[in-house]
Amino acid sequence: MFTMSETPIFGIENIENEIRMLNRDSILHEWKSPTGEVFQINVPPTVYPPREDTDLMAKAIVNLGPGKGRKCLEIGCGSGVLSVLASRQGWKVTACDINPFAVACTKGVAEENFSDIIVNEGGPSPKVDGDVSQWTNGNKFDLVFWNLPYLKPDQSMTETLGPLEEAALLDTDVDGLFERALNLIRDNIMTESGIALFVVSSQNSKLKPKNRCYSHGFATRVISKLSFDDGEELRLIAVWKPFNNAKKLFVEQLSSTNTVMLDSEHPAGSSICTPKQTSGHGRRGRTWIDTTKSFAGSWKLFDSSTQMEPGFIQILAGICVKDAISSLLDEHDFEKILLKWPNDLLIHESGGWKKVCGILVESRTSGDNTSLVLGIGINLSGSKNSDHDFEMGFLDSFSKQITFEDLTSAIDASLASYFENKHTISNLNKKDTLERVNDEVKNTFTTLRKPFYRNIEVGFKSILSNGKMELFGLDGEPFTIDDGESLEWGNFS
Repeated sequence: MFTMSETPIFGIENIENEIRMLNRDSILHEWKSPTGEVFQINVPPTVYPPREDTDLMAKAIVNLGPGKGRKCLEIGCGSGVLSVLASRQGWKVTACDINPFAVACTKGVAEENFSDIIVNEGGPSPKVDGDVSQWTNGNKFDLVFWNLPYLKPDQSMTETLGPLEEAALLDTDVDGLFERALNLIRDNIMTESGIALFVVSSQNSKLKPKNRCYSHGFATRVISKLSFDDGEELRLIAVWKPFNNAKKLFVEQLSSTNTVMLDSEHPAGSSICTPKQTSGHGRRGRTWIDTTKSFAGSWKLFDSSTQMEPGFIQILAGICVKDAISSLLDEHDFEKILLKWPNDLLIHESGGWKKVCGILVESRTSGDNTSLVLGIGINLSGSKNSDHDFEMGFLDSFSKQITFEDLTSAIDASLASYFENKHTISNLNKKDTLERVNDEVKNTFTTLRKPFYRNIEVGFKSILSNGKMELFGLDGEPFTIDDGESLEWGNFS
């Protein structure tokens, strides 16, 4: 594991070695792209050569399909092979790197392969070194990709990389380069419908890209992985602005967000949120009681049929809300939130577990179309209420800094990460999603201990793909219940 440096990570002797390094000859590298094309590249000293992470990004670029003349930016272009590949795929490419030798290498590779690429010196930096337009030419891009610095230097790179470049393989930015990149793609360099691709490493345990994306209002999805024998894993993640073509509405007060959204003709991904809901409803016809300060929101997840069962959507949405809230909290508070099947979130407050959030899926069919709406109610602050199995809890007990706008943005991003059909990005792996749901529910059973079903103590076996739960009783035989049946929990501490 490594951490961001607070002191210089190279001294005068390293700089002297760097000067000697620059006098070495270029090294010929051969790289085969996912399309089968072979590139011969003379990689100058101090320039990062194509490696496994290059292959991971290359496959993702090809899988996006034809660029069709849309604008693309590669940050940290290195040898230039990925920029040339993107150009081959029909993207109008701009590339940049802070290393002038990488700029020269990329220009050379582009010229040798008859690729029309703009290459600039510069890039994101913790220091002010010219305006962003210096390395973007003032453009916004439909695709931005960056193989983020993360590697530990090793012997295989000593032929090409000097100590300054080895230092650059670590994220020494105080704010974190990923954080800096998110700010840039939000405000400066990516179009509203654009996609950003990043390679991130498990070595950087502090990065937590999902949390950072949600807290900045970005959807994200892991689209490929690469594992190594030493336990390190590289992940290729996609980042985008959630539900770009949807309506996002806020009103001061309304009757029921679910009802209003079901009555609307807004496209999938649209949402309506309010701090005051006068006729909200929950499962089994119950009334949702607004607290002094509340969050109520509804998202239209689908406006046509889906292969997901409503029961599974409901529990998966609970994970989305949990992740969204967690992204706005300090790390030590993450374990104080539990997902309770089938549709509640619990927080640990004042020595006990209390209900802070309820989730409800409703649908309406008209002709061949079925609209499916997800309602989310969160208690922000108020007075205690113990009418149901768990006492009412309040999010303000965690953090008084979480605003209504923060919640709306983070939940929008989290839901899009799981449910948005982003045509150029593959949907989440069903097996991985089901595994995540089971891990969350299993953790709840472990934390709260065994509940009772019809006065019999039961244990957890699994959540099925239809959202139903498999339990086992004293005899060990499994049986299944649906979300219309209740469990009684005896230990709330």
